[in-house]
Amino acid sequence: MRFALPLLSTLAFVAMHASAAEISVGAGPSCTTHTIADALVLAAATDEIDTIRLADDQPYAEQKVEITTSVNLIGGHANCGSLAPSGRTALVGTGQWATLVIGNTQNRIQVRLERLSISGGGINGDLGFWGGLYVGSNTLAAFADVEIHHNASDAGGGLTIAEGAIVDFERDVDVHDNRAGLGGGVRVHGATLRVRPHGVTIHDNVAYSGGGVAVTGGALMSVGTDIDDRETRVDGVLIAGNIVQGSGGGVYVGGTGSSLLADDMVVRDNVATDGGGVYATTGGYAQFSRFREGPSRHCPDELECLRLSNNRADRGGALSVRYGGIAHVDQTIVRGNGAADGPAFWLDQGSSLRLYASLVVGNDCAESAPDCPTIYTIGSTLRFEHSTFADNAGSDALVLSDDPEGIIASDIQGYSSLVAGKSRLFDFLGPVPAVRYDCILKDRGEQEGDATRSDVLPIAFQNPERGDYHLPGDSAAIDWCDGLPISSQSPDMDGTPRGLDAAKADLFGPYDLGAYESDRIFASGTEPRR
Repeated sequence: MRFALPLLSTLAFVAMHASAAEISVGAGPSCTTHTIADALVLAAATDEIDTIRLADDQPYAEQKVEITTSVNLIGGHANCGSLAPSGRTALVGTGQWATLVIGNTQNRIQVRLERLSISGGGINGDLGFWGGLYVGSNTLAAFADVEIHHNASDAGGGLTIAEGAIVDFERDVDVHDNRAGLGGGVRVHGATLRVRPHGVTIHDNVAYSGGGVAVTGGALMSVGTDIDDRETRVDGVLIAGNIVQGSGGGVYVGGTGSSLLADDMVVRDNVATDGGGVYATTGGYAQFSRFREGPSRHCPDELECLRLSNNRADRGGALSVRYGGIAHVDQTIVRGNGAADGPAFWLDQGSSLRLYASLVVGNDCAESAPDCPTIYTIGSTLRFEHSTFADNAGSDALVLSDDPEGIIASDIQGYSSLVAGKSRLFDFLGPVPAVRYDCILKDRGEQEGDATRSDVLPIAFQNPERGDYHLPGDSAAIDWCDGLPISSQSPDMDGTPRGLDAAKADLFGPYDLGAYESDRIFASGTEPRR
C-alpha cells in the first residue's frame, strides 16, 4: 500500500477583485490605521479578500490577534505606502496566549501570511489558545516567508492546525526554538498540513514527544511540489535538531487515520528515547517515498532529499513503529543513525514496515550496546525488497526477532536485496519467527535454509567511502533475479527502470539485486548538502 500525495493547487489569495481594499498599518500619518486589530475590523467590512500591509516603523508587541475574515497579512514594509517588502515584521505575543489565532468561524475563510516573524506566544492555566499560532475550523491558510520561533504551548508550541483546517507551507517557512508537550514545532490534529519543498525548515524545537511535528487525530501531513509551480527551486523540507524525552524526535504520527506522506524530506540529527527520526504508533502511517511519475518536481540528486540520517534514540534510531503503527520506506537513504536497539528500525507489537528500493548503511550502535541488530522486531511484520544493507555496525545478524511467549511471532520477508557485512540474515530469541527470503546475496557466513535462489559471494560497490553503493560492472548481483517482488515494477533509487538486461547470462532473471539497477559503467557519490 503506497499513497500518492494530494495534488497541491495554488491558493489564489493574492488575486483579488478590483473592490478589494489595501489597508496599511504603521505609525506614519499616511497609514490607514495604527493597529492590526483595527485593520481587521476594516477588512471584515468588505466581501473581498483585502490586503493588510504592516510597516516596520513601529513595534508590534503584546499581540493577541484574532483573524476571523479572509485577508492577506503581509509584513516587511519600511513604511506605509511601500509596496516592495523586504525582511519580516516581528509580531510578539503576550507570553500567555497565542500570538495569532485564525479561523473558528461559521463560514470558510482564506488567509495568507507573508513576511512575518511570530514569537512570544505562551501558555497559562486558563482556557484559550496557546503557542505561536492556532489555525482552527473553516480555515484555508497559506504561509510564505514566515518565521515561527520561541513560543510555548502544551501541544503545538510553534503552530497548531486543528478542527479540519488546511494550511499550505508554500516557501521559506522556518519553525524553530519552540517547546511543547506534544509537537514542539507543529501539531496537526484532525487537520491537513501541505508542505511544499521550498526552503521549509523545522528545527531545534523541544517537546516530550514529536519534537519537530506531531500528526494526530486522523490528520494528514504531506510533502510535495505544487503542480502549477514550475519555477521555484526544490531544495526539500528539513526536520533537524529537535529533541524529545519520549517518542518521535523529528516526527510523531499517532492514531488511526493519521498519516505522514513525505517526498523530498530530510529528517536528521534528531534525538528521542523511541524513534529518533520518526515514530509511528496506534494505527498511524508514516511514508517516505519518491513519486517520479506525473508532474511533480524533486530535489537535485546531490541533496539526497529523501533521507533519515544521524538520528539518535534508545530504540529505533531512524524509525520506530509500535503498537500497530505502519511505515512504508521507499527509495530512501537510511544512514548514520544510532540506537541501543535497532539503529535503523525498531518494530513492536503488531506493527509493520515495508522497505523498498532503499539504502540502509552506516548505522551504528550505542556504546552501551555494541552488538545491537540493525533491525529489531517484536511480534511485527517486516518486508524488504531491492534494498542494500552495508557498513552497519553491531550484531552479526541483520534482523533480531525477540518475540515473547504468547504473542504472534514476527513475520520477516526479504527479496532481491544485498546484505554486506552480516553473516546471518536473522537471529531470534523466543519463538521462531516466520521467515522467507528469496534472491538474497550476502558476503559472509553460510547459506541459510530459509533463503531460496540466494548465495554467499563477495559484494563490492563503486565507491562506498563516498556514499556510492552502485554496483560495479562485474558484480555477481547483476541480472540475478526475476520480477516477482512488488518493487520490481518501480524504478530504483536513481529513477532507472528495473530489469535492464546486461550483456551477461541471467541467473534467475534480468533484475539486479539491491537499491540500484546497474545501467552505467561508473558512478560517483556525493556529500549531502541539506
